[in-house]
Amino acid sequence: MHKATFLEGRLALTIQPAGPILIKAGESGGADPTLPDMEFVRTRRSGEPQVFLPGPSLKGVIRAQAERICRSLDSKDQQQARLERRRALGDDQRIPLADNPLGEGTRYGGLDDMQYSSGRAIEAMNLEGDERTATIYRRTSLVSQIFGHTSLAGRVRFADAYAADAITIEERNGVAIDRIYGSVAVGPFNYEVVVGGSFTTQIDFKNLTLSQLALLGLALRDLAEGRIAIGFGKSRGLGRVQVTFDTLEVLYPTCELVDGQLRLLNGTVVATDRQLAGLGALCHAPAYRAYALPPPDRDLVALPSDLSYQADAMMGVRLQASGDTQVRAIWRVCMPAWKHEVGL
Repeated sequence: MHKATFLEGRLALTIQPAGPILIKAGESGGADPTLPDMEFVRTRRSGEPQVFLPGPSLKGVIRAQAERICRSLDSKDQQQARLERRRALGDDQRIPLADNPLGEGTRYGGLDDMQYSSGRAIEAMNLEGDERTATIYRRTSLVSQIFGHTSLAGRVRFADAYAADAITIEERNGVAIDRIYGSVAVGPFNYEVVVGGSFTTQIDFKNLTLSQLALLGLALRDLAEGRIAIGFGKSRGLGRVQVTFDTLEVLYPTCELVDGQLRLLNGTVVATDRQLAGLGALCHAPAYRAYALPPPDRDLVALPSDLSYQADAMMGVRLQASGDTQVRAIWRVCMPAWKHEVGL
């Protein structure tokens, strides 16, 4: 689903520490006794070193939470139901909502229920021909369809989060306790934590179904509400953050607004101007049937009442949600598609 762009979006957010946070640099301390044993990761901007939150660190946390959500809700019955919808396309195996990245099995079912890995399974298939791209997508777990694996590029990109104002840094001390004897095993050592300030970043996505957009929203909500933490020392109480969603922009570059309808440039009606469309509602051509996308009528939901489409100044149709309340309203209207995905 990288050959064409039907839907793309950008989420801007602000991250603030809700306590001490530490994302460790690769090399800390060293021979300089004035430096802490664990330094916060830094980069140079405008010629000056400054702490930042790496995009891969944020992506890893959100992906892990999305996998946790999927494993909590997935079931063999739902996997079988999804398989039945794909049998006409030649599939013969159940695919979970989330992979086991360390799994060695290439099939899913029976004794291998926790062994399926999309990347390894697809590599073992040695796919060739025109259907290769569609087969890779179709036989990939839902989470890996969003974030990618060794045979499929992800469709979500996390930018680094840079300081938006003055950052407060503290140095703290700690020890590692021997779990058998209860004595000090390592230490004392000191580490650097950020306790104040804010960071801004953005998340870009493209070609997501509404259920995938909803899952991304659920994981981001859990980060915003402190259910998950980032960085080092989570069991020590580090890593809690507060997240504010600033803007969410969704663009349909191949659509136009005509007579109260959202239409593809070839004239195909996608939705009314009061409906939010996911990828399944946009891919009408027969060539996309092999991707096993949701049916068009299941990838449409009503827009929040205070939001509306606008024709883009250059080309396409744009939807803009401003402020935390409106952004969360977009996540909420996508929930029916997510619930249908997991059989709720």
